[in-house]
Amino acid sequence: MQLTAAPHPTEVRSIELPWGLCSYILKRSKRRSVGFLIGDQGLQISAPLRLSITELNSIIAGKSSWIEQRLKQWETRSRQTISLSSLLDDGKPIPVRGEPYHLETLPPRSKALLNPWTKSIALPACESSAQRNKAIEKVLKAHAKEVFTHMASKLLERQPAAQRLPNFSIHLSSPSSRWGSCNSQREVRLNWRLVHYPPQLIEYVIAHELAHLVEMNHSARFWAVVESLMPDYQTPHKTLSKMNPAEVPVL
Repeated sequence: MQLTAAPHPTEVRSIELPWGLCSYILKRSKRRSVGFLIGDQGLQISAPLRLSITELNSIIAGKSSWIEQRLKQWETRSRQTISLSSLLDDGKPIPVRGEPYHLETLPPRSKALLNPWTKSIALPACESSAQRNKAIEKVLKAHAKEVFTHMASKLLERQPAAQRLPNFSIHLSSPSSRWGSCNSQREVRLNWRLVHYPPQLIEYVIAHELAHLVEMNHSARFWAVVESLMPDYQTPHKTLSKMNPAEVPVL
């Protein structure tokens, strides 16, 4: 019988900072340092198991200005967030690759289908909005994986044989503050909600992360790789820099 360690519980705590009362979610782990993250639920702090609350409060106080600034940004993003559920409830189209897709209802137990020719998403009749939301997220994620994989293949075709990128794998993610990431295991993670955006923006994010396979920085060499994959990357780069993940629909 194989035993697995139980996950360390999380708790909601608060601390009085110079600018006011700050609530946060505390997660304990075997890490050696304190980590700060502004996510969908606000401030989340990861701390070593043996770090006392007194010591933790001192560290949090030292980050007071940073926390205040980031929480204000998070609150702004939260106000900008579009609810996918509200779009569906109001009968409004859903953006897919920058184009409006309308929802169609199929008989129960039918297979869900996203049709790029008719610009529609057909779902089997659902008993509740929660079931509908889960079904449409599954369809969108499947479409995102297909689109991202295809785009990555097309980008690689532009690479000279002598500059061929190493093998990699594509994974979907759903962070609230980034469009993509790449690690030393050659795992390219892309925010699946990019599927709502026009192809040029999606392509840029993929090119950006693929370039990190050979340059884990933003040096001149990195941007040269990006340009070799997408010569006109400057325009989508500027466009995306003015946007944030909270502006695309979320359930």
